Amino acid sequence: VLREKDIMQAEEATSPARRVYFPVMMMYLDEGGVPKYYDEFVRRMTEFMSVIRNPDILADCVGISRCLLAREYYKALMLCRKLIDYEDQML
Repeated sequence: VLREKDIMQAEEATSPARRVYFPVMMMYLDEGGVPKYYDEFVRRMTEFMSVIRNPDILADCVGISRCLLAREYYKALMLCRKLIDYEDQML
C-alpha cells in the first residue's frame, strides 16, 4: 500500500527520475490504464538511461522494467525511489 508521501501529483514530476516514477505509480494505482502509462514509462526511462553512467543505477532501471513486465508495480515503485534518491544526491 502506498503511503501518502509516495503519491505524487503530475505537477511534481519535475525531474527525469520523477518523470519515470510518475507513470509507474499510475500503473500501480490504475491497472486499467497500464498500456497508456507503460508507453509514457518507456519514453521517460529511455531519456533517463541515456544520461546515466552509474552501473548500479542502470541495473535498477533494468530491474524496474522487469518488475513492470511481471506486473510487480509496487516493487517497481520502490526501485524508482532509489532513482529519485540518486538524482537528488547528484543535484
